[in-house]
Amino acid sequence: MTRPEPDRIAAARLASGSSALVALLLACAASPACGDDSAAPSDAATPLDAAEADLGTAGDADSDTTRDASASDARLDATPLDAGPEPPVPATIVRNRSLTWDQPSLLDDPERLGLARLMWLVAGDRHGGPLVDRWFRRFATTAHSERLGPQLLLEQLAQSAGVEPSLWDLDALPFRVTGVHNRIDLRSDAHCGEIRVSLASIDPILQPFHLIFLFRQSPLADDRDATGALHCRATARLWASFSELEEDAFTVAARALLDRALRADTFLVVETLEFLISPWEWRQWFLEPNPDSATVATLPFVLENRPLFQTVDSPRLNRPGPERDDFLAWVSANAAELDARRALVPDRFRAPSARVNQGVPWIPLDLSGVSPEVLGRYPRLRQQIEIVGCPACHATDAEFVQTSAERVVSPFYDKELRARGEHLRAIALGAAPAPPFGPLQAEPRLPP
Repeated sequence: MTRPEPDRIAAARLASGSSALVALLLACAASPACGDDSAAPSDAATPLDAAEADLGTAGDADSDTTRDASASDARLDATPLDAGPEPPVPATIVRNRSLTWDQPSLLDDPERLGLARLMWLVAGDRHGGPLVDRWFRRFATTAHSERLGPQLLLEQLAQSAGVEPSLWDLDALPFRVTGVHNRIDLRSDAHCGEIRVSLASIDPILQPFHLIFLFRQSPLADDRDATGALHCRATARLWASFSELEEDAFTVAARALLDRALRADTFLVVETLEFLISPWEWRQWFLEPNPDSATVATLPFVLENRPLFQTVDSPRLNRPGPERDDFLAWVSANAAELDARRALVPDRFRAPSARVNQGVPWIPLDLSGVSPEVLGRYPRLRQQIEIVGCPACHATDAEFVQTSAERVVSPFYDKELRARGEHLRAIALGAAPAPPFGPLQAEPRLPP
């Protein structure tokens, strides 16, 4: 599979009438590294090393949990962009231009966003069939969870395409792209957030099953101030400027951005959310070196399930024992930051997956053992710890899925998009404080 060919004629025609940043994007659409001032991972680094170096770990698909824990509340640098004069930041951010794309002209383009293309990138610019085969079968063999549903999709495909994964057309699997999501709000001192691509199974039986591919959003050359500090204003202005483009210009610019941003070296993690059997389960899958010497030559890396970012393992930590004692001591020592949603949850307290039973009352995290003084000072401490994790963030104020197979967003996601639009403008203007972990909206509904 080759890289999509840009529409050079349309790009040249539209660049002349666009802002400086959009013109730059269109002019260099044929070069994936054009305007990218970030370094690709070294040959010695594994994909997991690269992902953890960028993010610490990965966040959940539609809530705001992937953030740099060291980020301060100071306003971002307001140094003028090196690209020259820019038009004013649009007063109105158009949702499906600058925040989340739902246009069929973009989402139904398999050369850029199909499952075959995405898995080609995840597999390191090679056929993704063997990687998908191993990945979907791994759902049934992890120590903490055994779920056969994803494997059934492979068996259906093998009936028509044969048993050799390297010959499969992965676009024949019943997945539909449901959105492209701008997550510049997850920026850090190393990158300008993420671009996420969500897909959903449209199989009549084997659904709901959602995949979310996360890619690092590399800084543009003008995203740094004179000292080298990253402010991401150029990237924010680029996204904001899409709100003012006509349809044809937007489509060409969006395709150019996808060509630049979605690359093997910017892939971070893929998340899965499925309800093929009860209950709902959320997982995060990182690339790791293949431990199987018999297959490593053709499959150098595999996707492996790792603990969920910021998701406290409440069932395990509610049980008496040394792990609970360790957790309560950590909560007591970090109560102020946890209540402000600015503390990074250590890996040892995280859940390998998140499960939610719809219609079953919420089982709260048990903080008995934390001093009454601390709990009195921070009366919502338990809920603030819970809301930064995947299940509470997604299930408290909406159904568990935030973007449906029909490309309809939930009421919770609707509120998040409003907050992200305001935050995008603030970044572009150089006046955005670092947001907390969890939802970006002001005063989100907390778990009961």
